Amino acid sequence: MLLQHVRRQSTSSRVLIAGGGPVGLTLGILLQHVYNVPVDIVERQMQPTQHPQAHFMNLRTMEILRTHMPVLHDRILDATAPPQQSLSSTQPVHFPQHKFETLLNEYAAECGVHVRRGDELTDLRVSTARHAVDVTLRSEKRQYEYVVGADGAHSKVRSLLQIPMEGPPPLQSLVNVHFTSHEVLSLLIAHDLANGEWVFQIPVFPLRDQPPQANFPPDRCIDLIRAAAGAPSLDVALHSVGAWKMTAQVAAQYADPNQQVFVVGDAAHQFPPAGGFGMNTGIQDAHNLAWKLAHHIHNPPSPINSSMSWLPTYGVERKAIASAMTRLSLRNFERTLRVPTALHVSAKTLDTVSHTRLFQWLPQALQSSVVTTALAAGTAHLATLDSAATSSMGRHLKRRVHEIVSSRQALGMLFYNADIGYSYSKNASSLETSDTALNQAHRFHVPSSRPLDDSVADSKAPPDAVDLVFTPQLQEGSRIPHQWLRKLRDDPTMHPPTNLWSTLDLPQRVLLTTPKNGGPNFVLVVQPATYAHLAATDGALPSYVAIVVLHPNNNMATPVDKNHPTLDHHAYVYTEATAVTAAAAILVRPDGHVARIWSQATDVSPASVHTAMSSGV
Repeated sequence: MLLQHVRRQSTSSRVLIAGGGPVGLTLGILLQHVYNVPVDIVERQMQPTQHPQAHFMNLRTMEILRTHMPVLHDRILDATAPPQQSLSSTQPVHFPQHKFETLLNEYAAECGVHVRRGDELTDLRVSTARHAVDVTLRSEKRQYEYVVGADGAHSKVRSLLQIPMEGPPPLQSLVNVHFTSHEVLSLLIAHDLANGEWVFQIPVFPLRDQPPQANFPPDRCIDLIRAAAGAPSLDVALHSVGAWKMTAQVAAQYADPNQQVFVVGDAAHQFPPAGGFGMNTGIQDAHNLAWKLAHHIHNPPSPINSSMSWLPTYGVERKAIASAMTRLSLRNFERTLRVPTALHVSAKTLDTVSHTRLFQWLPQALQSSVVTTALAAGTAHLATLDSAATSSMGRHLKRRVHEIVSSRQALGMLFYNADIGYSYSKNASSLETSDTALNQAHRFHVPSSRPLDDSVADSKAPPDAVDLVFTPQLQEGSRIPHQWLRKLRDDPTMHPPTNLWSTLDLPQRVLLTTPKNGGPNFVLVVQPATYAHLAATDGALPSYVAIVVLHPNNNMATPVDKNHPTLDHHAYVYTEATAVTAAAAILVRPDGHVARIWSQATDVSPASVHTAMSSGV
């Protein structure tokens, strides 16, 4: 039960996270469990949501979970059992957000990260002089160093910071009907195909002073589902009905001017669901912000610490990605309309009319009559689809829809270039959203993908050269390309012990095996010659930069160890030469993105690493 009297209370937690959904929970686990930064999480909902929202976890999200939350990652894979591909160390999966949120809550509790439910942030004041944020919750007043708003599309944190959203007005109003039917074979949006769990998504035209779901009582929803399935006696178990507005907007800023209050997830951006970028982009926001907050807390800039503050780069980097995802989502939304357009059914005209001032002045009963009549007239010709064998129009409509779907001109879910191909570099090109690119966005090529042993076998070979569309590149600002490596000694932190890791795992592996202050580590990936040069060079690397030496598979001996036994490092072996193994040195950020690349061993020195650390990507 909530406390009725507000009281002021001190806290040992450095960070308050407002919002305990998937993004807020991910941020909390990363900060407290991974990077040793205590957090408090408040969530106004008493229970995790059970109404489906997102249903696709893309490759980058799964990589983040595999690297930092392997137990949770494996539980998701156990529930979905996808085939493994060579593009990454893991695989994108169809997994409903409400089920992911349930697993995430369970995992957070196991990690000692708790959510205070039934409480919420109602006010905040930033004190620059004290470097503190005074927070008013429903139950009490507290003081934190940092506050993060993960409180959704109607974010209170964003509102208190007076940060506007940029973008067009809502694109569409919809009602989602969540139901279960084991008899449905292919209908609407599958959230759990094996268990017959679906979401029926209905475009609506809200009338004045009437919530959209008011016109969708349970009996009508069941009738609509049965009509859509063409099965009047279909067995349907209705779970929930929810209304929402489709928007394409991005926050003007991601933080207050003092970099003490931040917004993540839906509080920072809202996309059309076409492509499944919403929750995934939010989790990747959390991943980006977590290490920067932790690094700043564990290694605050000072006269003896030349490291830059990475906090201002959070908003710069993630807003650019959100803007690109907005453009891509809008492009995908337009593509989803190709099927109804081919059927000569479009909601745009009716939606436009329903938002005019003249329409809004009409009595509510007349508004309803206009919408109903217009819908009936606009869809009457669809009856020819039922008689396609004898109707030339029906055959034409079916043929056109088949062409669109079979050539992937409608909507896909795999967009590797946007998923793992984006870059934080200012020189990076914008994400491609042409029809040709989107039609083939699911295709990929990995020049180095062969595992080091049979324990990681690929069940799906890369496509032919003519189909190559996405090829991971080693470049500053981008995620380091996945490549399997073998550690020279088994990793005792894993049960059972293993020595096989991806390049994507290196920052977390280093953190687990050589913890210093519990904060995030940068990794300097070097060749043996670069290691020898570094060992002979004056100066010291920052304490949070670990060295990883990559050795060719045919040279298991490490003579460098004998020559320079005092230079601490981690040794891994590779079997296939790639851009990663060809570079003299690669500075990898804690989030797996490349901060700097050196092509010559003689250019690598503690001073050059310090320079890279103080200048960012």
